[in-house]
Amino acid sequence: MIKFDPDRQFGKRECPSCGVEVGANHNDCPICGYLFPHPSVRQRSMKLWGAFIMLALLLYAYVVIFM
Repeated sequence: MIKFDPDRQFGKRECPSCGVEVGANHNDCPICGYLFPHPSVRQRSMKLWGAFIMLALLLYAYVVIFM
């Protein structure tokens, strides 16, 4: 069972439109209504490819050094 803590504090981020600090778990600014962009599919896939490449490089370095 997953426990949910409603009192958990998230980080803050600054609204680029009005400069007020907004909770990191909010998708819009409560003052000016600015909508924070969601990462696109391309951005998410680039992160996955970057992680895959880093893992491959680490495995290669391990093989070269210890084998």
